[in-house]
Amino acid sequence: MQSPAAALKAATRWITALAAGAVIGLSSPAMALWNEPWKNADRALVIDAYEFNPIDWLELTSDKRIAGFINKASDGMPPAWSCRGLTGDDENLCKNRWWKYSVTKELYQTRRTMAKQLGLKWGAYHLGRPGNPREQADHFLEFAEPSDDELIAIDIEDNTSEWMSLADAEIFADQIKIRTGRYPVLYTNGSTAAYVDKNRETYPLLSRLPLWYARYRDDITGLFPQDSWPSYALWQFSSMHNCNDRSCPYRVNGAKTDIDVNVSPLSVAELKKAWPFGELTQRKNETEPTLMVSAYNAVDAGRVDPLALLSEAARREHAGKPNQPILSSLTRGPKVDPDMPGDHAPVGMFASLLDSMDRFEMRMRRVWNALTDDVPAQEAPSRLSSLLQASPPLQLASAPRIPEEARSFIIEQMKKAQAAQAAQAQAKATAKDAAVPVTALTDLATERGGRLTGAASALESLMLSGGRVASAFEVTQ
Repeated sequence: MQSPAAALKAATRWITALAAGAVIGLSSPAMALWNEPWKNADRALVIDAYEFNPIDWLELTSDKRIAGFINKASDGMPPAWSCRGLTGDDENLCKNRWWKYSVTKELYQTRRTMAKQLGLKWGAYHLGRPGNPREQADHFLEFAEPSDDELIAIDIEDNTSEWMSLADAEIFADQIKIRTGRYPVLYTNGSTAAYVDKNRETYPLLSRLPLWYARYRDDITGLFPQDSWPSYALWQFSSMHNCNDRSCPYRVNGAKTDIDVNVSPLSVAELKKAWPFGELTQRKNETEPTLMVSAYNAVDAGRVDPLALLSEAARREHAGKPNQPILSSLTRGPKVDPDMPGDHAPVGMFASLLDSMDRFEMRMRRVWNALTDDVPAQEAPSRLSSLLQASPPLQLASAPRIPEEARSFIIEQMKKAQAAQAAQAQAKATAKDAAVPVTALTDLATERGGRLTGAASALESLMLSGGRVASAFEVTQ
């Protein structure tokens, strides 16, 4: 039997061992990512500021863990371009907005020059507010004038009516992609990030943007929305909300306690290599890219489907509207069927129309052949006629890769093409000289010298809309 002293000594060793094991467990890579990572001297830090944060640059850059600086650029909608016609307070407010715009932009440019000269990576963010999101994106790019190596971000402070809506934030990100060829980083708080994560099917783009996570607590284990984001790009862990003269998670040299401090899961060298986070993220445990991943080029540039990308963009842009095109976004023109054609040169008008119909018929035959696979192109019109009259309604089981909406749209175009072929044959039989406009198809009694009317207008409109179908297949083959 052990003596009390020996038992106490053994118990002390056991407790010490347990404590050591706990310390080792807490220092594991997984725990280090979520629990006070800023205490790890190997983790890079990034400062973000707005125009009222004073900065002593030499003091700030004396901390070699600070690898980047992100500055506020634009705020909401751009100011009115002219104050003409305004009086009183309205005029004063308009001029004040212009004064603020000029001063903040000059300060922004000065800070960018200083930061880069001192070896820091640079970034800019736009504070999203209610209003046209595409105009806000353009306003941001005109203000920040970002170069390819500069981080760009959209700041959604909260999911409330005071700030840009999440739906508009998706449009903002899309406009940034169109203008710059890359995506912005999403800055938002813990509750909004969790909401986007739970509704990622509603926000397929926001839930893919690199996440700049604002959460002012020491440990986010089990709280971070890992289903959408495997990790954060940056974690804003310190700000005026939890830093004061008495206590602060991390004090920054050359700045006051209201400065925002962010930690990266990477080292300084790794962060500078990953900057500016312009690609979409891949979800946890995802091996095969979804339609949206493939369309938005998040995984493999070689697998991008332009039809999927542009069709999805068209669907989203026209959500809730009566006219929701499927394939027309492949063209450079409007994403809806155009109005009746405008003016055309009268000479050879009818001949040009008939030639176009011939080419359109050939292209649509190839489309039909691609849809059914087992039907020779020369049999398409007759096979189409029998299928269109079949009961129950047409089902294209042999073409599972084509979305149902697209098939419906294509079949409708083929049906119109068949009717147009009959009209074309009748028109050819009626016309004695194809180079002379036919009164049934043209109207020369206009002040501009002639335009297509009636049947000819319908045929040309059909060729425009149906031609988009053919273009879609030709692009993606």
